[in-house]
Amino acid sequence: MELQDILIRIDDLPTPDPIVQKIVSVASDPDASAKELAEAIKLDASLTVRILRLVNSAYYGLPRKIVALNEAIMILGFKTVRNIALSIFTYSSVLKNKKKSNIDHYQLWKHFLGTAVGCELLAQMVGYPNKEELFISGLLHDIGKVALDYIFPEAFNAVTKLTKTLQISFVQAEDRLNLPNHSIVSGKMIERWNLPEIVVHSASGHHAPNNFSDSVYADVVAIVHIVDFLVNLMRYGDSYTYGGLTLSSFALNVLGIKPRFLTNLADKLKIRLVEAEDFLKIEQEVS
Repeated sequence: MELQDILIRIDDLPTPDPIVQKIVSVASDPDASAKELAEAIKLDASLTVRILRLVNSAYYGLPRKIVALNEAIMILGFKTVRNIALSIFTYSSVLKNKKKSNIDHYQLWKHFLGTAVGCELLAQMVGYPNKEELFISGLLHDIGKVALDYIFPEAFNAVTKLTKTLQISFVQAEDRLNLPNHSIVSGKMIERWNLPEIVVHSASGHHAPNNFSDSVYADVVAIVHIVDFLVNLMRYGDSYTYGGLTLSSFALNVLGIKPRFLTNLADKLKIRLVEAEDFLKIEQEVS
């Protein structure tokens, strides 16, 4: 199987519906108003309820309950509200799709979420100015695995069987089976969804950050790589990697990270994951 075989069929995969696309478009427009973004979200009543529930979750830690979308947008910002909408889409339209699948989508979603939360946290800790983009970069870094499972479930099952049997990483199993690297597929999918280039690069390079040493996004790729490593090590969710975990010294050097910093990051991440538990129940609505 070649990369082109997957890309030819990538149109079979779910894409953000028109309402989510509208939200992303408005949120990316520097001239848009909070009212315009709220009007785009209100086109889907169920989405509105879910966004407001997550806005009021422990993860964001707001001092009082927010009941109006306009207020939520003003307090949290356009990109954070966009991230919530994309999180809901990723869960509802991709990870809940069990067509021909034998994998545990809930556990895969946990890995996605854990990486998203960790990337936002690490970005904040190293002073990266655009931590909202890091959340979505972490959330979608492994979306190529969903593509492989959806389009070629037999191949995905072969990879997961090999990772468990040999206790190796997903990437190592892909190499042994001569399958396209899921990180490249992730980048292609994100590009197709018209998300920012920063998200495309971080997904494409999170297993080989040294290959992006000349990229303007080298620090972002390094963040996703480090957090993906930690979340796998913590066994938060399941990325179908059971060994072969390696932490790139290049990624650590790019960010100037020392061992004590990593320990501190891991401790803080455990707390943030508890606060983010409402994201694990995205399909639930509030009355």
